[in-house]
Amino acid sequence: MSRKNKFNWRGFVSLYITLSFLIMTISGIILYIAPPGRVAHWSYWVLLGLTKTEWQAVHTIFTFIFAGFLGFHIFFNWKPLIHYLKSKTKTGLKLHKELSLAIIISLVIFGFTYFELPPFSTVMDIGEEITDSWSTEENEPPVPHAELLTVTKFAETIKMPFDEFKNLLSGNGYIFTDTSMTIEKLAAIYRVTPSKIYNDIKIKDMVNNPVSTVETKYIEGSGYGRKKISEIFK
Repeated sequence: MSRKNKFNWRGFVSLYITLSFLIMTISGIILYIAPPGRVAHWSYWVLLGLTKTEWQAVHTIFTFIFAGFLGFHIFFNWKPLIHYLKSKTKTGLKLHKELSLAIIISLVIFGFTYFELPPFSTVMDIGEEITDSWSTEENEPPVPHAELLTVTKFAETIKMPFDEFKNLLSGNGYIFTDTSMTIEKLAAIYRVTPSKIYNDIKIKDMVNNPVSTVETKYIEGSGYGRKKISEIFK
């Protein structure tokens, strides 16, 4: 193989690092504005064809591989790097002011972020507001990750007799025989979201029973992490 057609590994690594950085940036921004997990999983939230779980996987995997390729990048440029460090050692580090400033700025950013001080706390607050804006009565689960509950446990959670719950499901076309089936699995079989199943039985129940038996106290603000203990157990 001629030198002209020889595969350039150094160039390949540099290009891959650049592409990975772009993908990590995009996925990071999407995760910044994505809804809470309880809403994303309950309503099957999708952006650009991927769910929140898939975007998290993309971001995590590309970050790990990016770190690995960064190691290869250092390996391929080891000699120039060593030469640069040696030359700076001999002539003295002329960028000591710049290095000191870079370290100070990094520490300040870390400190402001850790202690939740503006302007970085503002950035996080804006992200929280965008995240919470996805939450509506229609797509909030009765409890976090309710899609993972079995049909029997789900009926128990919403304080409804199982036979009544099963009849409501059947009345909406959701028929099952396996009582250990999860709401997520049932939704997948009928190609709907878990939130649609829940909203369908709520509507059906309110039509059949003016005084609904569906327990709704969990619907408004199901995110327990930001609630006070008195609010959770009221």
